[in-house]
This record gives sequence, C-alpha cells and structure tokens, in this order.
Amino acid sequence: MTETGKKHKINAYPLALFGAAFFWGTTFVAQNLGAGHVGTFTFLTLRSFIGTLILLPVILLFRVLSKKEGKGRPGFLLVAGAACGVCLFLGSALQQYGIVLYVRDADSCGTAKASFITALYVVLVPLLSVFLKKRPGKRIWIAVVCCVIGLYLLCISETLRFTRGDLYMFFCALVFSVQIMCVDYFSPLVPGLSLSALEFFVCGLLSLPGMLFFEKPVLPDIRAAMPAILYTAVFSNGIAYTLQIVGQKRVQPTLASLIMCLESVFGVAAGWIILHESLSLRQLAGCGLILSALIIVSIPGKKRGVIIRR
Repeated sequence: MTETGKKHKINAYPLALFGAAFFWGTTFVAQNLGAGHVGTFTFLTLRSFIGTLILLPVILLFRVLSKKEGKGRPGFLLVAGAACGVCLFLGSALQQYGIVLYVRDADSCGTAKASFITALYVVLVPLLSVFLKKRPGKRIWIAVVCCVIGLYLLCISETLRFTRGDLYMFFCALVFSVQIMCVDYFSPLVPGLSLSALEFFVCGLLSLPGMLFFEKPVLPDIRAAMPAILYTAVFSNGIAYTLQIVGQKRVQPTLASLIMCLESVFGVAAGWIILHESLSLRQLAGCGLILSALIIVSIPGKKRGVIIRR
C-alpha cells in the first residue's frame, strides 16, 4: 500500500479519506434533521460560510508554522477554488433538496436511499477516468462491482420505488463525480487548506441568492436547525472535505471514490443509532461486500502505485 521500502509505514492519505467518509456518512442524519426546519439554500449557505470561517485560523496557523501552505500561484488557486466550489454547490444543493423531498414524502428509508444513490460516484468516477485516459486495472473494476452490489444490499429495500428525491440524488452523484475529478487534478498543485476554504466560500456565495430571494428564512427556524448546520459545517465542511483534498493528493481517484463510498455504511449506521433505523442481515451483508471491495484494491500487486500516486 505504500511505496517500495516503506511496507510497514502507515500511509496517512487513505486514512484521511476514511475519516472524510465517516463524517460525510454521519452528516446525512444532520441534513435530514435540518431539512425539517430550513430550506435547501439556507442550510447550504450557512454551513458553507461557517465552514470557511472555521478553516481560516487553521490556514493562518499553518502559514506561521510552515511555508508550504503559503506556496502556489494565487490566480491558479482562484481558478481551482471556483471550479471545485461550483461542483460542490451543485452537488450539495441537489443532495440537500433530495433529502428535503424525502422528508416531505415521509420516506422511512430516505437516509439510506440518499447515501446509496450519492455513492454511485464509485461507478461514475472510473467511467470519467476512462475518458480522461486514466485506465483503472481489473481489480479496481471487480471492486467496483462488489461495491455497487454491497451498496444495493445495504441501502435499498425490496419495496424500492423511484421518486423525485431519487432523481435529484442521481444527478448529485454525477456532479460529485466531477468534483472528485476536479479535486484530483487541482489538489497536488495548490495548498490544500486554502483550496478547501475557497471551495466552501464559492459554494456559500452561490447559495446566498437562493436563500435571500426564494426561502427568506426566519430566526426561529434557523435556531432550530443550527445544531445540524453546525455539525455539517464543522465535521463535513471543515474537516471531511479538507481530508478529501489532503487524501487525494496521493490517492488515485477511482480508489479514492471506493474509500469515500464508505459514507453510505456510516450513514446507515448513524441512522440506526440516532434515528432508530434498523439494520437487517441483508444490509449487514452489504457492509461486508463494501469492505471486501476495499480489501481487494488494497492488496499490493506486481505494480506499485495502485493506491499511491508517484
């Protein structure tokens, strides 16, 4: 899993992606709770700006302790932040509105369906990689198949019916696939924390008009939703997306998507613990298949660099 000569050294980059998956998974519950009080753009605006503010002192601290975070061309950083921010806005808005529709329809498995359909980027990323002339190996494709089957067993019940929320979630998965590819391209070229903060700021700016002109939230509703907003801002925006940018500096995008699809496992587990949703044997089997997929791609092959980019 690591470069030659460093077999016993724990690699922090995949671990960063595991951390991102955990926080994203638990965020599905927070989004579900927040959707009962405020609209899509209000939730997204507040979580994005709060997430940006959380990262600013961290960036300043890194610049004091290390000159590395301050390197990079400012103009190129703006381009990177704008590209990633637009993708984040579109994906997050589609996801949050899909969750709102699940709440309105009183969908009893809305959290599980949201986590499954969003995680379809595990299939879409390797397909996009082919168009970008990055050809995944056979083991990656086997793992993708295992992962998709596992996600189906985990999140979709026998009484599946497609709704408007499902459609929004599918387009959310498509946009997040593009966002993963954007982060893969830009993260090795610009300071990671600065890119993360700028990405959130752009997302907040794009969400603000919808909040002001279409939703017009009132203070009591914002106060009621604030615990959920703060959780997503701190743990999803402030920590998880930063871990994604850090992790993708040395992890191939297809493998990164496989690791990050664990968010569905954590999402269902959080729904079980917090929202008292139950996990069946079928869903537990799905968890096992997803973990098997990650083991398949983690076993070192003849060619180094399956996981870590040179």
